[in-house]
Amino acid sequence: MENIFDSSYYSFTKRGLQCIGQWPFQSSKEKRILRCLTIFIITSILIPTITKCITSIDDIDVVTEVLFIIGLIALAFTKFFNWTILEDIMIQLLLTIKRDWQSLIDQRDIELLQQHSERGRKLSVAFATFIYGNLLLYFCTPAIPKILDIFYPLNETRPRLFLSQTEYFIDHEKYYTYILFHAYISSIINTACIVFFENFFAICVCHACGKFEILKAHLESLHLDGTILIEETSLADFYFIKNRIRICSDLQTQTLEFVDCLESSYCVALLFTVGINIGLIVVAGTVAMIKNSEPSESIRMVCITADLIIHLFYSSWLGHALIVQNERVLDAVYQSEWYRFSSRSQLMLLSIMMRSLKPCQLTAGKLYIMSMQGFGAAMRTVMSFFTLFNSMR
Repeated sequence: MENIFDSSYYSFTKRGLQCIGQWPFQSSKEKRILRCLTIFIITSILIPTITKCITSIDDIDVVTEVLFIIGLIALAFTKFFNWTILEDIMIQLLLTIKRDWQSLIDQRDIELLQQHSERGRKLSVAFATFIYGNLLLYFCTPAIPKILDIFYPLNETRPRLFLSQTEYFIDHEKYYTYILFHAYISSIINTACIVFFENFFAICVCHACGKFEILKAHLESLHLDGTILIEETSLADFYFIKNRIRICSDLQTQTLEFVDCLESSYCVALLFTVGINIGLIVVAGTVAMIKNSEPSESIRMVCITADLIIHLFYSSWLGHALIVQNERVLDAVYQSEWYRFSSRSQLMLLSIMMRSLKPCQLTAGKLYIMSMQGFGAAMRTVMSFFTLFNSMR
């Protein structure tokens, strides 16, 4: 399958990464131009945001809101520079995916990998749709005063709303349209860095889950062959079984190496991502409380808080799915009726069983395990910090 990355399974994520210059197989010139453009656009909103923070240092409410925007930009930059620095590992992951597709011969194996790849595509589209859907609602909030002026007019024009607190040292009312357009463009690019970083993570995790599913199917079908008896009747039978178990062992080794490569490439970035995410959820909730007298602003912050929670849940759930899929490999060994094998064949299965006992998990800096248990712990931490932060206001 020569053009696997042009298939429906990967094309959505590929196109998104190409737009920000992070698809490793683009030409060097194209990558440099798009990466510089991405950095320029995000930095162009970061500078006036930091300036606003400095000029409003005495206003804790404004500083809190500005720090939230700075946190979002830091989240995007963390993901963006992670792949820029670790591009070689990204290439290795993609080449492994391509090699795995090309090496599949059995139709059952192909169908299993297709199922998990399709699952990864659906997750990617659903995640991007949810995040950009909420972003669209966020974009609509500046139009609320104009709509209210039409249906519930006041004696004076309602003040205009901006997407975020910024300081350009110009007349904000006079250049309102330009400032708003700048905020729209930078928000779209900033969000793209976050969304497609997670989508690439999703397709890699789903690919690993697909490989584990293939391994599971091979192990479960070992006992279906009539040549497997309590003792192999001939040397030919033994070598036949040995070859099938060797295929399973090689498949497990390749999959675990792929997961290790994925772990090494995402470990540090996920640490910053989880930390920033937890902090932003707390700050976003606090800003929503600050803006409770302004329904449009409060709703906007609630939407962003929902995005952040879903973002953390999405990454944690993917890591949890990988853990569960690896645990099923051990169950498959038991279902293979290994006790019917000869002692020599049982010893060959032992290495597969031992490796399956070790948790196959993705971590954030070795401190946070990407799992549903980790997500629950993170949410408890969020609530504790949120309570503390609001009591200090």
